[in-house]
Amino acid sequence: MLHQAFREGWPLVVESTRLPPRVHEEVRRFMGCGDLRRGFTVVRCDDCAESSLVAFSCKSRAWCPSCGARRAHETALHLDEVLPRVAFRQWTLSVPFALRFLLVKEPKLLRKVERRLVEAIFRWQRHRAKELGARGRRVGGAVCFTQWFGSALQLQPHLHGLVAEGVWNDGVFMELPAPSPEDVEAVLERALAQVLPDFESRGVAWPEDEYEALQAKSAQLRLPLDEQAAPARRGRLAVMMGFSLHADTATGANDRQGLLRLARYGARGPIAESRLSRREDGRYAYETKKGVTLVLTAQQLVKRLIALMVPQGLHLTNFHGVLAPAAVARSTLAPPPSDSRRSVPVPPGKKAKRPRIDWATLLHRTFGCDVWRCSCGGQRRVVALVTNRRTAEEMLRNMGMLAVAPPLPQAPGPPQLELLQ
Repeated sequence: MLHQAFREGWPLVVESTRLPPRVHEEVRRFMGCGDLRRGFTVVRCDDCAESSLVAFSCKSRAWCPSCGARRAHETALHLDEVLPRVAFRQWTLSVPFALRFLLVKEPKLLRKVERRLVEAIFRWQRHRAKELGARGRRVGGAVCFTQWFGSALQLQPHLHGLVAEGVWNDGVFMELPAPSPEDVEAVLERALAQVLPDFESRGVAWPEDEYEALQAKSAQLRLPLDEQAAPARRGRLAVMMGFSLHADTATGANDRQGLLRLARYGARGPIAESRLSRREDGRYAYETKKGVTLVLTAQQLVKRLIALMVPQGLHLTNFHGVLAPAAVARSTLAPPPSDSRRSVPVPPGKKAKRPRIDWATLLHRTFGCDVWRCSCGGQRRVVALVTNRRTAEEMLRNMGMLAVAPPLPQAPGPPQLELLQ
């Protein structure tokens, strides 16, 4: 569905808007995601000799729904190995509309906001632990996710932090009571006192090209909600100077699945294709989490999505406190990754790197599709790897899976090759 929207809307966007090369490259990669014509892996069952084709993915972190889902599961699996089995609380910080485009222009400023927020939470935790009788060195731990989007496909940089519900007092974890609404307000006030000078020194941000103008417009989009009719959000929520800090979601020490759900939520992509549908008039409808359905043309949908591209070099997952990469006690809190996931032996004298999860495991965890298991019950194995496009198209044509289809009306051009269903 999303590929169809890009085939219809992308040519119109290119004609009307001048975009940087990295946007064109991102669209090219996305359009090749899952396309067997761009290459594939051939797996064959040892029992029935039936072959199957597995397409390559773009591995993009922009808007691709399938790659975003796999990345969210990969992040959750990694956190399941490194996060200690203690209670965690989610702290969510959003910034006012007037400052969002400034964060887009200067992504490093958002990293400062993240550090100020985590430091304010850790400071409150240390004081609370001291009131409860803790002595010695008290250190907190957190992992923060940067999200570049809102629920209505608007540009909305904000932070999701999973903070341990307690501190490590001389290496021993001390669980703390849940924060009160007054505590959340004090944390936000402390963080703003530290970060507002950084915003004031920057001044006003202005777009310098057509793509930044598109981002500035996307950062100001609002949902068509009646503010008076909208239910008031209660609980641990603090609002100050347009900033809002919410800390009402928590998981227990034994609720590992709940923690992984929060991790997948923080590492998710901007769009869920299950909420996207095409209407009879050719427009696309996207259902937001707040119950509002956005009705957009293909060109409008593409413009919204390309404005959500993450800046190059910006880390979307960061660890703080006792969970930081350089923290001395990090290795003692959780066991290292199992050796069963290591495909390359570690040379003597070198530090072992975290092994990446193989693509078959990610497909199974994300979509429930076991590539290695055949429908007959046999075991599959890789027999060929096709990376050349001409070779891939020739093989697909010989298998009767490729045909010439007419172009879509909204994107005139030469005939395109389409996969037969």
